[in-house]
Amino acid sequence: MSAGNVARVVAVLAACVAAVGSATSSSNQNQSVAGPGSQASPPPPQQMDAQRALGLWRSTFGAVKIEPDDSKGGLDAGSVQGIWVYQRQGQEVVGYFAGNLRGNVLQFRWQEPNDPPLTGEGFLVFDVQGQQYSGRWWSDKRDRIGDWNGWRQAVSGARPPEAAPDGQGGTDQRVPQRRQPYQPYRPQPYQPQSQQQPPPPSQAQPPAEPRYF
Repeated sequence: MSAGNVARVVAVLAACVAAVGSATSSSNQNQSVAGPGSQASPPPPQQMDAQRALGLWRSTFGAVKIEPDDSKGGLDAGSVQGIWVYQRQGQEVVGYFAGNLRGNVLQFRWQEPNDPPLTGEGFLVFDVQGQQYSGRWWSDKRDRIGDWNGWRQAVSGARPPEAAPDGQGGTDQRVPQRRQPYQPYRPQPYQPQSQQQPPPPSQAQPPAEPRYF
């Protein structure tokens, strides 16, 4: 790995660990001794937007960050690189991988600090929606091999949809009004209504006597 790549890995490591720091794993849970013919080949690639492979992941090897490898042409050339972070015997281990993304299949080379450093190859197959991946890895000596599965960080604490200010549209979250308990019918005592007297007839006025001048 070049000095530029080392600096880039260090720069993204903090963000990777902070975002998915809980996704840690032991490498021993994902490796086994390779036997004859145990190295699988990737399937034919399917069409996928390369951007969907990028970003932060959780995986069986801890937190993963994938980004374009601009030193080799970036996404236009299908070049990507990444890191993974996990705990091994109480120590934080940071591995590095880089390779070529064709459709939804990434074939890569990897290295991990050790004495001497561990190196090898592998492949990842992404679902075309960019929500999960599965793959295989193996060491150059073919003495170690394992699966590598990943998934996106789950979104938690999402707020439920709210009603629009005018109460129209969206999901109405208003609390329904409590109904009053049923009251049985109680007959009221009979109250006679007072008879209203008709108004007296108006008194007719006698005609005025004519006056002669």
